Amino acid sequence: MSSDFNSESEIPPNSIEDTEYTTPTSNKFSEVTPPPPDAQVPDGTLEPPILATDTIAESEVQTNIPPSVDQDNTSTPMNASKYPIHTDITATVFWVGEPEGNGSSEDNALSAWDDRWQEHYGGYDDPFNRNGYYPKSFIPLENPFYFDLPYNDFTNEGERKAEAYSVVYWADEREWNSQESMLKNRWAKIWIGDRICFAQWEDSGPYEYDDHAYVFGNSRPNNRRANNAGMDVSPAVRDCLGFEGLNNDVNRVSWQFIDSDAVPEGPWSEIVTTSGTTWE
Repeated sequence: MSSDFNSESEIPPNSIEDTEYTTPTSNKFSEVTPPPPDAQVPDGTLEPPILATDTIAESEVQTNIPPSVDQDNTSTPMNASKYPIHTDITATVFWVGEPEGNGSSEDNALSAWDDRWQEHYGGYDDPFNRNGYYPKSFIPLENPFYFDLPYNDFTNEGERKAEAYSVVYWADEREWNSQESMLKNRWAKIWIGDRICFAQWEDSGPYEYDDHAYVFGNSRPNNRRANNAGMDVSPAVRDCLGFEGLNNDVNRVSWQFIDSDAVPEGPWSEIVTTSGTTWE
């Protein structure tokens, strides 16, 4: 499932690697390595919640968050990865529980790999009412730093796509069971200028679901909607990167897959998603 650029009007809340879905037993990330000594990494501590209004202003969202990783104006992002870099990609905003309509092509109470996404996440990831990187009303059960890309390794019928074994970079890392996604929970580094954040892949989109030439190659996104959007990011990633506006199609990012053992500690590693697929 995917969701994409919506208008900036407030949307009322809705009521959320190895085997089939089981509720994670730990929210602590166990496979991180420390960043280089000269990197400035946030400690993940959340500021006190904003309580002034029910719908917070853009300026409040962008000042009530810890900083992202700061590269100190170096030209190459920290923790270099073996995977290709995608540059100048329009990134729009989506969120767990986002209803279909107003620019969203799907009901995001469910995802491409989890028919109970909102439940497993813990609730509606309100993009306007925030407590640091979390929704104001609860602490998520899964990582609030998430994104989607326009490829799904399964068909609509739940069958593995034949080409997945040849296009997914890490397909030959190990054996995959028939209901295990090769993509869900994988990490990416996403940056704008000197601001770097890290997030996990939790849905398919925007608008396209089979664009492996872009996702696992050097092509530009096939999608032509929402300013040729090639990625959706969560409200936490939006705020981490300091997006212009709360929800539009004017922000351009660079991104790159990164292996889990190269992800530095930060607010993105406080709660890590480990759940598998859930289809009903």
